[in-house]
Amino acid sequence: MRQILILSAISALGLSACSTVPEAPPAPVVINVPQVQTCQSVGTLTRQFIPAETKVQYAITSIDNPPYEPIETRVKQVRVVKQAQVFYTNSAGQEVLDICETDIERGLVGPAPGELIPDA
Repeated sequence: MRQILILSAISALGLSACSTVPEAPPAPVVINVPQVQTCQSVGTLTRQFIPAETKVQYAITSIDNPPYEPIETRVKQVRVVKQAQVFYTNSAGQEVLDICETDIERGLVGPAPGELIPDA
């Protein structure tokens, strides 16, 4: 019994004396990649404008006015059917979506479908 206690004490002492040392983490690898500009400047592009498709309508209002002739008013209205569109193309005629400037007008512009265009 005494031998078992001595052996267990020695093994406990041996196990506690062994400890693992953690490895140092590897140094981070930093690769300096030059910044590549993929967008194109508006100055190198051609602005394309597709005008809005419109429909002309006339609103006629008639008011009876006996014993005189009825009062009629006729108003011309121009309604937008398809909205105008602006886009940019490169020298090959392909539409360019990646444009450096953000404050330019592109996409659907002007009055929306169903809106009236005021007479100029």
